[in-house]
Amino acid sequence: MKRALRKVESLLRRLSVGKRLAMAVAVLVVPMTVLIVVSVVVLERQEARLHRSVEEAVTLLVPLATLEYDLQRALTDVLAAETGEPVPDYGGLTGAVDRLFAQLAGTTPDRDLSRQSVARARSAWQAARPAIEGLVEQARPLHLAGDTPGFVSVRRRLASAIGDLQQVQTHLSTAIKRRAARAVQTQQRQLEWLVGAWGVTLLIATAGLVLIVHSIVRPVRALGRTVQRLGAGDLTARADTDAGDELGAVAGYLNAMARHFVAWKRVTEDAANQDALTGLPNRRGILAALEAALAASAATQGSVGVLMIDVDRFKTINDQYGHAAGDQALNWVAQVLSSQLRGDDQVGRYAGDEFLAVLPGAGHEEARQIAERLCERVIQSARSDPRRPTLTLGVAASRGGEASAEALIAAADRALYRGKQAGRGRVGIG
Repeated sequence: MKRALRKVESLLRRLSVGKRLAMAVAVLVVPMTVLIVVSVVVLERQEARLHRSVEEAVTLLVPLATLEYDLQRALTDVLAAETGEPVPDYGGLTGAVDRLFAQLAGTTPDRDLSRQSVARARSAWQAARPAIEGLVEQARPLHLAGDTPGFVSVRRRLASAIGDLQQVQTHLSTAIKRRAARAVQTQQRQLEWLVGAWGVTLLIATAGLVLIVHSIVRPVRALGRTVQRLGAGDLTARADTDAGDELGAVAGYLNAMARHFVAWKRVTEDAANQDALTGLPNRRGILAALEAALAASAATQGSVGVLMIDVDRFKTINDQYGHAAGDQALNWVAQVLSSQLRGDDQVGRYAGDEFLAVLPGAGHEEARQIAERLCERVIQSARSDPRRPTLTLGVAASRGGEASAEALIAAADRALYRGKQAGRGRVGIG
């Protein structure tokens, strides 16, 4: 699942942030607009269907109900004709019912208002119609008493017509109720479909929006973490630059800045620890090397030798041949010292014409031998060129890692002083 999400995010990050934001808006707006339109159409159709059902019920049942009402009224007051009251329009009502059945016969049957239901209703109507027609013919002043045979006959025919009309209403009402129930079920299913469509659409739109937002937010957070690590001093921190969007470009710029800063830091550190003239470690660099050697020797109970080296006749070379010759003399001494010392040994420029050599693992005697070899090598090379100086060295060594850097340097400096008292080109023992 995570792999699939990463793949989708990778595809999204091929697009620009602006395009992804536009896509996020489209993911929300387009499906919602479509659903709103569909919902409006469905609801309008349901309203129209309901309105049509009501009209159909009115069209089918009102004439029958009116006719039944009038017959009931005539049944309860059969003397209405004798009193001179208006006679109900039985002819107009029966004509309306006839037209109703003719209209039903010309329409296409459906599953609710079927031909069978209409046929039963029509049969019941045909049974009731003769009685009603007879009533129409007899609708005149009767001058009948309530117990005369004529009155009894009229009442019986009225009751028969009413019963037949009730059967017609029953059949048509059943068909209309079935249609109404079917319409309600259809509306319910449509509403359920709309609710489900809204839920699924919102779910899909939300998932798409989350993926798009995640494809923007996650790289921003990663950039923030990278910046925090760089700010905390972790210069190895790098941002992900695989994506081709604006955030990937920002990550590339950030990585380039980090690389430039590392290079600049390295240059500044080298400048802080390196002597510009000789290329050897300066005072700060060689003292750091001595501290590191002493810390290592303390763990192993080993020894560290120190050589304090002074350049003889440096002032005389500067005065006679110029400062350029003095600089060349210092460079020549630095080259000789670097070439003659052991692989793990380090030498740096301690002061103007003084050098300090650190000899890890060298005891007092081994340090003395190294110092004498250096002194002899320089003396031999200096004989052929008066601009090349000799060296005077002071030797000191720690015992079991007990001495500090200051104590070793002070001991080597005292040994150097004794060597100078003995004459130039000598080795003083501390």
